[in-house]
Amino acid sequence: MPIICRLVGRKRRNALVRFAARKCARFLECYENASNYNFNENGERFVMEALAADHPSCVFDVGANVGDWTLLARGYFPDASIHCFELVAETAAILRKRTAGIESALINAFGLSNRAGEVRFKRFPAHNTLASMIDVVHEFDSVEDVGSVQRGDDYCRERSIERIDFLKIDVEAAEWMVLQGFADMIAEGRIDVIQFEYGTGSIITKFMLKDYYDMLTVHGYALGKIYPNYVEFRDYEFRHEDFTGPNFLAVHRSRDDLIRLLR
Repeated sequence: MPIICRLVGRKRRNALVRFAARKCARFLECYENASNYNFNENGERFVMEALAADHPSCVFDVGANVGDWTLLARGYFPDASIHCFELVAETAAILRKRTAGIESALINAFGLSNRAGEVRFKRFPAHNTLASMIDVVHEFDSVEDVGSVQRGDDYCRERSIERIDFLKIDVEAAEWMVLQGFADMIAEGRIDVIQFEYGTGSIITKFMLKDYYDMLTVHGYALGKIYPNYVEFRDYEFRHEDFTGPNFLAVHRSRDDLIRLLR
């Protein structure tokens, strides 16, 4: 072990060492784009800008909330039909009003999951972005509610959707359940790009980043973390299991042109 490591380890209670450790930890959080959910800063806008060159025609916004992502996507993908899914009825009503002028935005007041039917979920009245089918832990007051969900494969089959150009998923730690509901579409390579959140919720679900890699790479997807101005496509390593979020991107390797645009 290097001398500096032994020295720091023995001096952990030193005030200067503690100060340096806090600053270094904050630096690494910034370096890893940790917990940044601002579309304009965290790379989500960059992804849209890059994919706009491909002129997507079918986009899914799963966990659309009040439509901020949908409205941004509409500007970059003007020719695309955008299928929005929102499990919380009150939030879906707001979403419908905000997108009323967009004929190509299809609002579905239900969620997507790995099964069809009724589902109980937790919502936070003061923070509508935190609703989840997972028993997530927050400091805010919550209430239990009931909604309905469908499988993505069934939804596509019923509407004769052959291919999804861009699938964005933001469902507060239940992303893996949504992906399982698209098992057929994924296995057949009929989704070009998938964006999903990964963070501390994986501690609760026990569905790790490695599980996302195992689920998608076997079907020909390249995975990478989204940074403000590029996507770092990389093989999985245990050190990546840091729960810092916010978003990862999976691109089917048949679309090497998109991978080059995003790198």
